Amino acid sequence: MACVLVHTEVDDGHPTPAAGAVLGEARRIASTLGATVYALAWVPPGDDEGPAADALTTVLGRGGADRVVLVAAPPTPRLWLTRGQALAQACAQLRPALTIFASDDGGRDLAPRLAARLGAAYVAEPVIETGPRGEVVLARPVYDGEQWRRLQLDELEHPTVVTLSGDRSLACGADEAERVRLDLPPASVAPPTTERDDPHAALAHARVVVVAGGGVTTTTLPLVAALAAQLGGELAGTQAACQRGLIDPERQVGVGARSVTPALYVVVGASGSAAHLGAVSPDAEIVAVDRDPRAPIWKAARWGLVGQIEALVPALTAALGGRA
Repeated sequence: MACVLVHTEVDDGHPTPAAGAVLGEARRIASTLGATVYALAWVPPGDDEGPAADALTTVLGRGGADRVVLVAAPPTPRLWLTRGQALAQACAQLRPALTIFASDDGGRDLAPRLAARLGAAYVAEPVIETGPRGEVVLARPVYDGEQWRRLQLDELEHPTVVTLSGDRSLACGADEAERVRLDLPPASVAPPTTERDDPHAALAHARVVVVAGGGVTTTTLPLVAALAAQLGGELAGTQAACQRGLIDPERQVGVGARSVTPALYVVVGASGSAAHLGAVSPDAEIVAVDRDPRAPIWKAARWGLVGQIEALVPALTAALGGRA
C-alpha cells in the first residue's frame, strides 16, 4: 500500500475533533499495513506558510501524520464544488490506496464524489476489523443488515474511499511530520468550470435517483424517465442498461462507476447485485419495481412492486400525480 490520505479540516490552527479522531484511526491502519499517512489540511490563505504552517504541521504529526499537505482555502462551503478539483489532483499525485474522510456534512459530500472520480470503491461508515492474520478489514451491513460486506485492504485492486465517524480514540504519531508541497489549484469560491459544464454532475448529489436496470427496454425506458421526472429526481442506469446503450455511461451507478447518496433510490428492473448496491449510500430508502419476486434486490428494498414494468411504472407515476 502506497499511502493513506486523510482529509483534515482545521479550525483555529488545530484539526477539528472529528478530523483528529479520523487521523488517529488512519495512523492505526497505516501502522498495521506499513503505509505512510498523509494529512491533507485546509487552512486559511496565508496560513500555508510561516509559523502558522509549522505549528499545524507539528500538531498533525503528533496526531498521527507522517507527512502534511497544506492547501489554502477561503471560508467557503466545504463541498465538492469548492474543493473537489484540488482534492482530485492531490490524489492523482499521491495515488493513495486509502482515502479517509470524517463522516460530517463535508465528508459525506466529498467522499462519494471523489470515489466516482477515481473509480474507487466507496465504503460509508464501516466497522474496522482485524482478520485472523492481522489484516485490516472494512465491514458494513448490507441488505438491511442480513449480510455483511467485507473488504480486505491489502488485497484491493482499486483505491478505496471511506467515511468514518468522529467518535474514535485519538492516536499518537511522531512529533515531527514532514511538510510536502504539491502543485494544487487553490480551493475555489465558485464551482470549477468542469463541474458546471458536466451535464451529469447533479446525479452525485441528487436526493432522488431512479435507476434503470437490465430489465428495462427501449420501450419501457421512457416510462422510467417519466417516473424520475415526476419525482424530481435524476435518471441513472446499472451496468447492464448502460452497456446496452439505454443510459449514458456517465450515469452508471456501481462500484467503479458513480456512487450516489440519495434519500430515495428507486430501482426499476435491476436484480440488485453487490456491485450495483455497493455504490449506493446505506442511508438511502430503496424502492424496487421488478417482475422477479426472488431477485436479490428485495433483500435491500424496503418497499416494492412485483410485476411488469410497463404496467406498474405508469400506474405509479399516475398515482404521484403525473402522466406516463
